[in-house]
Amino acid sequence: MKKLSAIKQVALRSVLLLIFSTPAFAADKEKEKQKLDNLKRSIISLEKRLDKRNQEKNILVNQLKKVELEAAKTSKSIRQLNSQIKRRNSKLSDLEKQQYDLQKNIKNQNAAISEHLAAAYKLGDQEPIKLLLNQEDPQQLSRLFKYYGYFLDARNKKIETYISDVEKLSTLVTEVTQQKLLLDSSKKQLVSDQKQYLVVGKRRSEALNKLNISLKSDQAKLNNLIAERAELEELLNTVEVAVSEMNIAPPASQQSFASQKGLLQWPIKGRIAHSYGSKRSGTLRWEGWMIGAKSGQSVNAVHDGQVIFSNYLRGFGLLIILNHGDGYMTLYAHNKELLKDTGDWVLSSESIARAGDTGGLDKPALYFEIRKKGQPADPKAWLGKR
Repeated sequence: MKKLSAIKQVALRSVLLLIFSTPAFAADKEKEKQKLDNLKRSIISLEKRLDKRNQEKNILVNQLKKVELEAAKTSKSIRQLNSQIKRRNSKLSDLEKQQYDLQKNIKNQNAAISEHLAAAYKLGDQEPIKLLLNQEDPQQLSRLFKYYGYFLDARNKKIETYISDVEKLSTLVTEVTQQKLLLDSSKKQLVSDQKQYLVVGKRRSEALNKLNISLKSDQAKLNNLIAERAELEELLNTVEVAVSEMNIAPPASQQSFASQKGLLQWPIKGRIAHSYGSKRSGTLRWEGWMIGAKSGQSVNAVHDGQVIFSNYLRGFGLLIILNHGDGYMTLYAHNKELLKDTGDWVLSSESIARAGDTGGLDKPALYFEIRKKGQPADPKAWLGKR
């Protein structure tokens, strides 16, 4: 199945390349960019209104958001540094191998080069004259000159190769030294970021604890959940209006979202902690799934689509929303890090985020929701077997 998925992705990318290279696409590209910019402006405007509202209502919520965004930034830096260190270690290993091979070649060449140079020094510039004086047969003399020419060419090539290898080794030694310095710098930065992440984590725990104390009563918790859900609905309404005005269909897939009902890949591997329709608080019900996860676990798109929101939202943390066309959307909340930006196209099973506990969770999980024409739909009817 993984191999088939990979083939599908390659084929789809090829189709997209053909589509995007046509004159018609080039003509409409600027219009689509303007529409996407309008979507981004609508989201930014809404975010500013929500931020202002939250600041006025609850300083603690704003503090949690600030510290969680800082943690996400540090987490991203740590992930990038780890990848950087891995690449630099690999490059350093290759360079050191090249250095070893060159040193070995130079060592093997030393004896041969020394013999050639010693022979050339003894004969000096008189080699052709001596050959001429010592031979009487013109044909034999001609052959000797030819052999002598071959000998000189071979000798010169060995010397040139030797000199070239010595120069390469000198350059390589410099490059190895530079790579070691860069690697050390990355490792120091990684240690610094890891310490910072622990500090930010402690600050997050303090902010979350204060927020939970302020929501100690059941009524306060319910009111908070209602407010968070209202903000999500407000965001989705804003997004839906902007997307309908954009009127941009997602890239043609082999199957539409609707045709994949009951066959969609899971966004993450984990146990369902809360299912669709189950009681949440008071009269509130879960409108999606809360799936247990490991911190940093890959969160994948369940179907091809376009990112229409990629940012922080109160109560949902780092949230990413995909538009799949025909009125279908999927939501992925409480992430540790977002890997895609608004406007990006993604393919089915492509990694779009890393699971976390942002939005006030006490342990890592993914909140996943499916929307059909603005209404929540039960993921159980849409996702295939694990």
